[in-house]
Amino acid sequence: MSITPRPVPPLSPLSLREQQRLATRARIIDAALLVFEKRGMAGATIEEILGAAGVSRATFYAHFTGKPDVGRAILAEMWDRGTELYRRFAALPDWDRTSIRGWLADVGDAWRIHHDGMRTLLREMLADLSADARTHQGTFVATLIGDGRRWSAFSPQEAERRAQLLIFQIERTMMAVHIEGWATDFDALLDTLTDIWMATLVPTHR
Repeated sequence: MSITPRPVPPLSPLSLREQQRLATRARIIDAALLVFEKRGMAGATIEEILGAAGVSRATFYAHFTGKPDVGRAILAEMWDRGTELYRRFAALPDWDRTSIRGWLADVGDAWRIHHDGMRTLLREMLADLSADARTHQGTFVATLIGDGRRWSAFSPQEAERRAQLLIFQIERTMMAVHIEGWATDFDALLDTLTDIWMATLVPTHR
């Protein structure tokens, strides 16, 4: 399995040196995920990561203190990707079935990337994951709600509850499919999730 280079924005305000530093760091992270996928984090060696990334030991230690530090960086990127996904939901032009299902499919695609390596990492870094979860869940809720205009049919407390329940559901579902190996028809699952999201987002008259 090869490492796909990450694109660098053409008009980045960062200096060339800083862009190169970030690209090297990203290459080490991607290489570590590939090695973790094959060997597990505990069984992986720094030498294997160096070989997969094509960097020297000195370069590795210029960015990370060791394997656990790389693991924490991978988890940080995971949280950042989650926030960006919920930001994209808040920016949807409409809460219609097509747009919500398309967004849910994007969430599935994001979880599918390096899922074998992530499975190993999440198991071995469960304590770190649990410690960070509450803080990031709050960020996810605030991001999903966005400016709140779409949620104005609900009280702020009810909007927060519904957003939190949707996040619990989608995160747990993707964990079951992509990390725990739940064998299910994914297209049918997306249809069911879309039904649930639509029902939760559209207020009912009481």
